[in-house]
Amino acid sequence: MMKTTLLTCLFLLASHCSSAQSRGNDSATFNFQQVLARCLDGDVKSALTLLEFGEDEKLSAKDQHFKAQFEKRFKHSKDESDYLEARESPITPLLTLYRDYWRVSLLEHSNKYDSSFIKQVATFLIERDPAAHPSITNEDSLDVYLKKHIESFGLHTTGFGKTGQYIDLLVWKTQEDTTYSFTLNGQQTSARVVFMDNFTTLGWEEYATIGRAYPGGWATHEALYCVKKAYDLTSEEFLVSYLAHESRHFADYKLFPKLQSADLEYRAKLTELSLAEETLFETIESFIQNAKYDSENGHSIAAYCVIRDLSQALFHVDFEEDASKWQVLTIEKIHACASELLQANSRALQQQGSDVEYFIKKPTASPH
Repeated sequence: MMKTTLLTCLFLLASHCSSAQSRGNDSATFNFQQVLARCLDGDVKSALTLLEFGEDEKLSAKDQHFKAQFEKRFKHSKDESDYLEARESPITPLLTLYRDYWRVSLLEHSNKYDSSFIKQVATFLIERDPAAHPSITNEDSLDVYLKKHIESFGLHTTGFGKTGQYIDLLVWKTQEDTTYSFTLNGQQTSARVVFMDNFTTLGWEEYATIGRAYPGGWATHEALYCVKKAYDLTSEEFLVSYLAHESRHFADYKLFPKLQSADLEYRAKLTELSLAEETLFETIESFIQNAKYDSENGHSIAAYCVIRDLSQALFHVDFEEDASKWQVLTIEKIHACASELLQANSRALQQQGSDVEYFIKKPTASPH
C-alpha cells in the first residue's frame, strides 16, 4: 500500500489487496470456505486437518481435485505438485527460493524463517550482480536489486514486501493503463487503473490455496492496480468489491496517511457493504467465514470488526454468524448501517488527527 515512501508502499502494498476467491461450497459435507480462510490466515497445517474430514466419495469433482493438489503440495516431506513446472520462466530459480520459504512458513504458521530467507535472496542477487555487493544491506536495497533482476527479463513486479505475515512475490508480464470515472459515496471521482495480466506468480496466497485465492488488486497514491483475470469488468464484484474498495483506500491515503492495514480494510469493507446489491449477502457470508480478530492479516481483523459492529447495530448481539439471519434484513437497511458506521469511523479518526495509525485494534489488543 502506498504511503510516504516507496519502501513502505512495497512493504505494505499486498497487505491491502482484495482477494479474488472462489466463494461458497461445492460439496455439502465439505466446508471449503473454512479451508480457504485457514490458508489465507497463513495456517496450512490447520487446513490440512480440515481436509482430512472430507470423504473423497462425498466431495464434488472440483473439491476432490483441490484436495488432491493440496495434499501433493503440503502433505509430504516436499512439494510434489507441478507449481514450478507450470510456470517455468527466467525467474524460476528465484521463485524456487520463494516457494520453499512459503511452504515451510505456511506449514509451521510462523515467520521465523524471514531472516534466513532475506539472506538467501540477498546472496542470490549478489551472485547475479556482483556490483550489488555490499549494497544489499537492508530491505530498501533488496527491493532495488530484486526489481532490477526481475525487470531485466521484461517482467513487472511489486518488489520486496509482505502480504500479512509472509514475504511475498508478485510478477507479471503485461499491463495496460486506463482511466475509470465513477461515483463513490455520492462523490464523482476518476482514477487511473492499471490492468495486469500474464502472471508468473500471484504470491503466497495463490500458492497456499492452489490458485483458488489471490490478490485481486491494490491501490497506490498514483493508481489502482487490478489483476485482470480476477474480474468480469461489468460485474458488481469489479465495480464494488474491487473498484469501490480500492478507491476507498485511494482516498484514505490522503485523509489518513499513516493509517494501518486493518483500519484501512475495515473502511473499505464497509464501503463495499454500503453499495453492494446482488453480491451483498454473499459478501457478508465471506466476511463471516474469514473473520478472525486474533490474526496478523488485516483483512481477517477487518472482517471480524465489520461483522461485529454491524451485528451490534442490527441484531444487538456481539457477532451474528448465521448467514440466514442476515438475509432477512433489507438491502437498504444494511446499506444505511454500513454507511453510518463508516461515517462514525471517519469522525473518530478525524478527532485523532492525520497521524492516526490504529483505531479498531491496537497492535497488542485482545478481543473483549
